[in-house]
Amino acid sequence: MVMETWLMASGVVVMTMIILDGKRKKKRHRAPGEDSPQRAGAVHDHESVPASTPDQARHAPVADAAFENRQNGSHLGAATQIHGDITADERVSIKGRVVGTVTARHQSIQLASSSVVNASLEGADIVVAGHLEGDINASEGLTLMSGAKVRGTISTSSFACHAGASVNGSVLPGQGGSVVFPEQKPAE
Repeated sequence: MVMETWLMASGVVVMTMIILDGKRKKKRHRAPGEDSPQRAGAVHDHESVPASTPDQARHAPVADAAFENRQNGSHLGAATQIHGDITADERVSIKGRVVGTVTARHQSIQLASSSVVNASLEGADIVVAGHLEGDINASEGLTLMSGAKVRGTISTSSFACHAGASVNGSVLPGQGGSVVFPEQKPAE
């Protein structure tokens, strides 16, 4: 009888913990002021990823999850192809194909690992994780994620290049610019 009571009490405690954990996860993934929860695992913004210095915070790594469920900005899905010019006064996230130009002068432009872009980019803060053939003009900074492949001329005031990215072209730092090489982890 004691064993059965102990097992029932343990079961109640475990179920309570599971329910509370689910509520905690649901609450954590809900944006401030938002009534409906976002998809679990979504990263809200690459600026919110903690880093050790302000410069690293701006160029912290962005997983493809950061391209999911954005509440603000323009989003081009993986199955979308655009031939022409894109001009936006909001954040632009691209997962598909673009041929032409992408201009978001005072906003961020993000190219997911699935993106294939043959265009010139002009934006404030640009993050590339996919393939880009064209010139880049990033007024605030450029981050090349691991796996990014870029061919063209890069002009930026701050440049971060993660291990595994490749550049075939020229890098022209702007005035007062800095080049950041993230710490590499030793091979195991």
